[in-house]
Amino acid sequence: MRSNRRSFVRSMTAGAVAAGASRALPVYAWMHQAPTGPAPAPLDPMPQSEAKLPQIKAEPWLQVDPGSVVLKGMAFDRQNNLFVIASYVAPNAGPNDRGLGSRLDRAILRIMPDKKISSVFKTHGPRLCDHAIHKDGRIFIVCLTGELIVIQPDGSGRKDIASRWNGKPEELSDLTFDKHGALYVTDFTGKPGNPTGGVYRWSPGFATVEPFGPKLVSPNGIAFTHDESALWVSCSFDKKLVRLDLSADRKSVMGIGATYGLAGAGGDGLRLDKKDNVYLAMNFEGRYMVFNAKGEPVANILLPGRERGELVASPNLVFKPGTDEVYAVASGDVGGTWIYRFKGLAEGLPLYSHQ
Repeated sequence: MRSNRRSFVRSMTAGAVAAGASRALPVYAWMHQAPTGPAPAPLDPMPQSEAKLPQIKAEPWLQVDPGSVVLKGMAFDRQNNLFVIASYVAPNAGPNDRGLGSRLDRAILRIMPDKKISSVFKTHGPRLCDHAIHKDGRIFIVCLTGELIVIQPDGSGRKDIASRWNGKPEELSDLTFDKHGALYVTDFTGKPGNPTGGVYRWSPGFATVEPFGPKLVSPNGIAFTHDESALWVSCSFDKKLVRLDLSADRKSVMGIGATYGLAGAGGDGLRLDKKDNVYLAMNFEGRYMVFNAKGEPVANILLPGRERGELVASPNLVFKPGTDEVYAVASGDVGGTWIYRFKGLAEGLPLYSHQ
């Protein structure tokens, strides 16, 4: 099956040609590839209403690599080690072959509180996209290539969860647990007018899986509200942030309660704080946004150099447990690969990993 993200690369490139671009533009492989090309292209202006929002200042916390490494999923364990997915250009990639297809060498990095970095899991082939930590310490990893991988905290004992619902989900993009240990995964498929993606729920024992809610267009980031009465989902190709309101028993979706139209390439990973503010990664824009519980934008977090097209890969973020500190990834061909830190509007929601 043709990858949704590969299709996005072709459409972005074709659009630039059709527009008669007079300079070389970076080629983006949606959500997992920093810009490539002779020089970064300046970003299009953000919507005026968003440009006027209050800005939260982000400070550099750690340079992970001086070059361009695509960082993705982020999760803290109980010892405050930060686990981050990193994807690298394959050693045999040619000089003009730095796209998603070549970034088959992937790893989960562990960044300790003293900022020492080590690799706990490496793989070649599966396109690791995001991960979440179970309360027993196991790491659950979703892959765009369809795998749902489970490893021990030290990276050993890999086991794949094979259960699917009629072959779905196909392109696993993001995940979250509810308070009972059920696992919710987004399936990044579909295009505007043809919603084939959605959210899928595994039982706490992971033996069964079922669709959860309506069909969506390229659902990506996912997170519960504080009382689990709703799920927020970013739909990237649809350029929407949506809230799925749940039934009183939390077993079904009653409807879409809020929708916000996104600019640029659409949203990516997201997190919530204890006041149900939503923190959304705006990948390829070098910024993050904050929305209130109603889905109204209230703040921007702008990365340095974004106006020059630097550090524009900004696909994910995470709260340090028990604090209002937010850690966010940033990378680009100019500027290297970083983790930034900023102060949220409230303490982050406690996750299943810390129950």
